[in-house]
Amino acid sequence: MKTFLDIASNIPKNAKIGIDGLERNIPTRKHSHNAAWVWLYKNMLHAAGWNDVTILGNHDTYEGYEAMIFYPGIAYAGTINFFFGVDDNVVRRFKRIQEFSGPTFILNHEMPLIGTTIKGRLHNKSTSTKVGQLDLNKLDEICINTKAFNHVEKTTKLCFGDSHCFSTWNPGYAVCRNDGLTLFSTLRDGVRENIEEKSGMSVDDLTHLTFYMGNIDIRHHLMRQENPFEKAHSMGIELGHQLKSLNIRNIEIVHALPIENISRKLPKTGYYKKTPYFGTWEERTKLVNTFNAAVDKISIENNWKTFDWPESFLNESGELDFEYMERPKSVHLSPMSYRWDLFNNAPNPRHNTE
Repeated sequence: MKTFLDIASNIPKNAKIGIDGLERNIPTRKHSHNAAWVWLYKNMLHAAGWNDVTILGNHDTYEGYEAMIFYPGIAYAGTINFFFGVDDNVVRRFKRIQEFSGPTFILNHEMPLIGTTIKGRLHNKSTSTKVGQLDLNKLDEICINTKAFNHVEKTTKLCFGDSHCFSTWNPGYAVCRNDGLTLFSTLRDGVRENIEEKSGMSVDDLTHLTFYMGNIDIRHHLMRQENPFEKAHSMGIELGHQLKSLNIRNIEIVHALPIENISRKLPKTGYYKKTPYFGTWEERTKLVNTFNAAVDKISIENNWKTFDWPESFLNESGELDFEYMERPKSVHLSPMSYRWDLFNNAPNPRHNTE
């Protein structure tokens, strides 16, 4: 998939660009993991020279915008999910797309055929009587001509990992976020192979790599193994061997997150085998410390950097404080706790920015 710089080379850097959701608006809460992914791209676009970029609200118009980028949502899996059917609000939102004459783009996915999707719902009871305002063939034509991109511009710097990884993003880096990807499977299939297949970037071209994985293994999998602490240590050491073989000059490994109090309610999407975690708080905290110690060891041996989470993120019991996590419930950090303040495009004072 080409970069935005490749596919939007004819869009002036002073152009007014909008970013909008598809069937629903982009979340506005600053504690939203979903919203943060959009703000990340706004920062990247700004760094590439497009300074007039606006994340649109539900009732904003497209008037005055010269290009539109669509964001289908962080959990989008290839199909538009009409929670309330094709209601009046959905019709209004799609009518904006239908009437927009500028170039259109979409983040991270191929554009779904809106017209075709709605044709299959025309006779549903939940479908708005205003659906006749939509030209379904024209919508499909717009969707076919909407270009997709993952990266904003070419770079030799990459932040790679699971769904947590972009919380450690720094300007100048591309991000490759892989929801649900475990460190175990990445080591089994090869770090190089995973990076190249999932990011579309050649490892040989990289000068900087921030690598952040392991939280999923600690939350769900390691305590199901024999000798879990030995396994956590060996995974850290094997990660070092594989990263060293990449011959990337500047490598940074991110420490696993501290464990939050077990009372935290989590969405069922974060469950594995019908449980939100496996192992006691004490056991999983020992896994975190064991894995992080292995990361520290390989980083010292190879002159790599480690990224440590501030001690201020812990409460008096040594738990990851809910204050620093996504609200109302999630396994992720709040974007207000990320290394980079995406909302102000500046270093986050919650972190040591020496």
